[in-house]
Amino acid sequence: MSTFAAAAGGDNVGIIVTLKKCADLPIADLRAGSFIPDVGPLSLVKDAVSLLPGGGESSSDPYVKVKLVNTTDMSHGEEQQSPTVHKDVNPVWLPPCRFTLLVPSDKVEVQRLVLDVWDEDKMSKDDYLGTTKLDLKGLELEKGFAQTFTLDLLDVKTGDKVPSAKVFIGVQLQTAAEIASEQHETVYEYERWTPTGGWGKKYPGHLLPSDPGCWSDGSFEKWSMTMEEVELPIPEGMHSLEHWVTEGDWMFGTDFRQKTWMNKKSNISFVRRRAWVRKCETKTGVEK
Repeated sequence: MSTFAAAAGGDNVGIIVTLKKCADLPIADLRAGSFIPDVGPLSLVKDAVSLLPGGGESSSDPYVKVKLVNTTDMSHGEEQQSPTVHKDVNPVWLPPCRFTLLVPSDKVEVQRLVLDVWDEDKMSKDDYLGTTKLDLKGLELEKGFAQTFTLDLLDVKTGDKVPSAKVFIGVQLQTAAEIASEQHETVYEYERWTPTGGWGKKYPGHLLPSDPGCWSDGSFEKWSMTMEEVELPIPEGMHSLEHWVTEGDWMFGTDFRQKTWMNKKSNISFVRRRAWVRKCETKTGVEK
């Protein structure tokens, strides 16, 4: 019996992919007006570095799609998509995007994880930047343990490897029951830089009167000066597996409310944020 089937006991299993970062990831030099094939998407990205601008623009707005393809008949399940990182050829997704792809345990080893990178265009069709794939057959994935893979990016026209281009992904196995019993919650911490005080979140001192607060919930609808006032209560019937922990490095921007954040500070980056994550699971007979 395969590792997948043994772990799941014959039921559905979840292939968990987390999108966080890629390194030295060049992109195909597509020009404005090029024909973009209607292809299927991507899985677990982490960050893309050194993306060549798509669509003839001075920058790219990359996003990734993920899906599992059955290699016996080329059918595939639902596609899932990461947020777009605007005007950044070195995109980082923080906190990491988490994709859950369910599949029968006896069908896992015929699955192929397909990851496609796209450049979002407002005025024309999105540019298809590259693809990479991972066959799950023969992989010794351990239940509950994320394994990291380094994949080659493939040219969108020729199918050849793009020199030095790599995509780093994490893949984890969980049973459907385990997935249903877990919940991940995120809050964000913000700071502002001043010439006299450096980075901080005091008011007065660092924050402006127009700043909504130095903490927000994951929906960015609730703001406060303390984490306790934005964090969600632990759901009924669940308990926290760990206290809040930081997820990734600081991201930089110009306004607390902006949607797109950069992984590097620029001359106009006077605010920054980082994510805090808490994992909860359904209570069992013994409280942890």
